[in-house]
Amino acid sequence: MGRRRSRCAILYDMEMSDVYAACRNELIDLAESISVTQAGASLAATPPWTVLDGYRHLAGVCADFLDGRLDGAGSPEWTAAQIESRQANSLAEVCAEWTASGPLFEAAVAQMGPTIAFLTFDVWTHGHDIRAAIGAPGNRRDPRVRVLADAALSMFAGRYEASGAPTLLILVDGEQYLLGPIGSEATVTLGTSAYELLRILFGRRSAAQIAAANWTGDAASAIDALHIFDLPGVDIVD
Repeated sequence: MGRRRSRCAILYDMEMSDVYAACRNELIDLAESISVTQAGASLAATPPWTVLDGYRHLAGVCADFLDGRLDGAGSPEWTAAQIESRQANSLAEVCAEWTASGPLFEAAVAQMGPTIAFLTFDVWTHGHDIRAAIGAPGNRRDPRVRVLADAALSMFAGRYEASGAPTLLILVDGEQYLLGPIGSEATVTLGTSAYELLRILFGRRSAAQIAAANWTGDAASAIDALHIFDLPGVDIVD
């Protein structure tokens, strides 16, 4: 069984920058219904961030890329500065900044290949963290979820193989993906949805939650290699 080819931006005729823009616009629209109390709600996966801090981070990513503040990009210090510099700004003010900078940002990075993919994963992931905190879950069957899952697996394949973890067959909503050396046989299988896979890959499920997923074979040997960020210490419900 060979590793399947990525369909990202082919099956659904979507570019990653378009997915980013759609996520951004939806979050800005969502903000209009977020109360002051909800804006202060904690984000379970990224303590001590609040809902408002999630928006501050996302607006800050746009500003930092446009202004060339990329030293340490992605580090805790980089993201902390985005939140700290906007501490005096309300949710409406942060969204106004993001509304103004977003289209410029999308146009600037649309041709940057993997960069826009990681930024799109970022806005989608934090967007669902925000939705969970205010009790407004997103559409798990949105075609964009499948686009992102396909792209994430394609980009993650080399990292997984380099980890030395056993060859893993993932059934994403019934469709097969293989992680491991080409030509090798899978010894572990995971059946999941595109949504759940993205939450696992980007550190939004605890080790216990991942272990409880639909596995066959020695799941423990694959779990450690199947996430990009550190796993949370508590179960994440969204």
